[in-house]
Amino acid sequence: MTLLKEKSADGEKESSCKIMLPEITIEEVFERVRAAAKNISDNQSEVWHMTEWNICHHLANALGQEFGDYKIDVELIKIDGRRPDIVIHHRGGHENNLVVFEVKKNPTTVAVAEDLNKIRDTFFNEPYKYRYGIFISIGKLPNPLPEFDIERIRVLEVYGWREMTQEEFEQKAHPRTNL
Repeated sequence: MTLLKEKSADGEKESSCKIMLPEITIEEVFERVRAAAKNISDNQSEVWHMTEWNICHHLANALGQEFGDYKIDVELIKIDGRRPDIVIHHRGGHENNLVVFEVKKNPTTVAVAEDLNKIRDTFFNEPYKYRYGIFISIGKLPNPLPEFDIERIRVLEVYGWREMTQEEFEQKAHPRTNL
């Protein structure tokens, strides 16, 4: 909720209203998510080799550039203790919860199904009411994918990065200078 000050004939008064944002389709959301992932791949591809938490942090930063009207949070603890990997929302209420993300490295079919079900059964319902869900696989997705609601959920596979040797990773992630 946001507080507005209104001027009326009898003076100033405060009232509250819900923040209303323009409609955005799942396709528009997905294109922005893909742009954020491509930005990471193009500019700091070593991120995809890091831990899931670290990947989520970098992805949230890139998503912030794509969803400027919203807040992006990572591992946000919800009312019932659930912790989605990333959320795009407005803080302070559930009226404008836009996207909930689950991110996995090299997921199994069971892990994908569990996360897709968590998005559908938990985060699309009260009290959270997220409009859309995105599952991101860092590495190849299992085949076949479990069924999911394509009207509200998308799945992104990030695997276009080449495997780095440990030495290449360390050099790129933590550059050293030779004295």
